[in-house]
Amino acid sequence: MPRYFINFLNSNGVLGKDDSGQDFPGLEAAEAAAMVSAREILADNIKGAADVPLVAIIITNESGDELRRIAAKDVLPEPLK
Repeated sequence: MPRYFINFLNSNGVLGKDDSGQDFPGLEAAEAAAMVSAREILADNIKGAADVPLVAIIITNESGDELRRIAAKDVLPEPLK
């Protein structure tokens, strides 16, 4: 099973690196896990009026290659109508 690393990029350009990674059956499963974590981080950013909020989630492989970049705004649910 491949190992994926879920990293978080803040608005000040600092990348919070995942040093251990997790095994997932594929990129879609890694992305689903990243979305859950990102929603929790964004909720904390909002509650705490963060000065340095999350701007993106970056999923990499064991070689450090970027496989997927998800903007924080894409983690939020669709606006209610």
